[in-house]
Amino acid sequence: MICPQTCLAKNALWMILSRFGAQGMAVVFTILLTRRLGSAGFGEYAFIAAVIFVTNALTTFGTDMLLIREIAANNDLSRLLSALVVQLVLSGLFIAVVWTFGAWIPNQSPETITALKIYSLALIPLAFYTVFTTALRGIQRMDVYSLLSLIVSVLPVGVVLLPNTSIVRLSILLLSVQIITAVFAGLFCSRTIRYFWRSWRSTSFPLSSLLKEAAPIAVLTLVTMLYQRLSVGMLSIMIGATATGVLSAASRAVEASKTAHLAVFAALYPAMAEDPDRWSSSPEQSERMYRDQRLVLRYLLAGATIISLTLSVLAKPLVLFLYGNEFGASTGILQILAWMLIPFTINTYLILSFLASNKEKLVGRALTVSLLGLLVLNLWWIPAKGPEGSAWAALVAECIQSAFLLAGAGSRVPLQGDVHELSELS
Repeated sequence: MICPQTCLAKNALWMILSRFGAQGMAVVFTILLTRRLGSAGFGEYAFIAAVIFVTNALTTFGTDMLLIREIAANNDLSRLLSALVVQLVLSGLFIAVVWTFGAWIPNQSPETITALKIYSLALIPLAFYTVFTTALRGIQRMDVYSLLSLIVSVLPVGVVLLPNTSIVRLSILLLSVQIITAVFAGLFCSRTIRYFWRSWRSTSFPLSSLLKEAAPIAVLTLVTMLYQRLSVGMLSIMIGATATGVLSAASRAVEASKTAHLAVFAALYPAMAEDPDRWSSSPEQSERMYRDQRLVLRYLLAGATIISLTLSVLAKPLVLFLYGNEFGASTGILQILAWMLIPFTINTYLILSFLASNKEKLVGRALTVSLLGLLVLNLWWIPAKGPEGSAWAALVAECIQSAFLLAGAGSRVPLQGDVHELSELS
């Protein structure tokens, strides 16, 4: 039997390799798209992507995080079908809302609304993809999951290379990409997980039970997604597509810098959720597992500091190299957003640790406070400073979230002892 430390290291390595490849493709996609569409066109795409991103998180309804936790602990796949049914029903409802009321969204061109309606249909294949990858992550087959992520990240780049790219044509092509992605995910699961499809016929829990258990995580996921995409949505509605494109270009560079961190966290969460008794009956070995997780965090914080400093210093040449002179205004925004990586690292580690320990309320309070802070600061600073004000609002809100999470870690120690030590370290 492979020890948990070896399993964590192997999974983290696979995730890092795939994330770097996927992020590399995402960077290429962004560069090509900004040069094809310009700041206004890229702003339109960023708005559509933000809406679908948040909606997909809501239609998932927390079932992915819940089932990853359960599959990692019990190796039980019987609730996958229930999760898919929940996601498909919610996706259908949101598609109907978009098609009925999408034209009411202010400051959006008719082409943007049409593209949004078309791309909203991607919620259906995204539901299948989410369920399939939940199974792979739950059984900790990060090698297969990583390979799948790498393969599907190439497809959007091929799409944007096609001639005569417009926002409507792009939405149709990206919808096709999501369908192909879902098919690939199903094939990977059927080849990797023994009796994968048979487990779908042995659903052991009613939908009501799944909805009740997933609801707290769903609320947290929704708040998180709103928090992550609120600035883009508010800029698009309050100012317009050009300012949104300027902010989004800088944000994409910061997102790319999180590649290694997100890869390690994706591998770390199933390890946090796993029952220690599965590997060892000794408290010493369990403590050693937690100690290894804390060591990983220290390395991630050190890396975050180095990356933030590098992005801040090299912001101007990086923006000009990636996006061209039209996005010169993104330089100052990137210098601000670069420092979000440090509180982001702390926040993500604490949130995953709390979720693995069934402490959703602590996470909910911190996310709600930071979301409200971001909303107020955006309403205050966007009219005064435009996209740069929105960047400052995002950085301050991320620090507020860190403060609340660390306060919760110091006042109530979860089942795993790593969070309390982090509050002392910070």
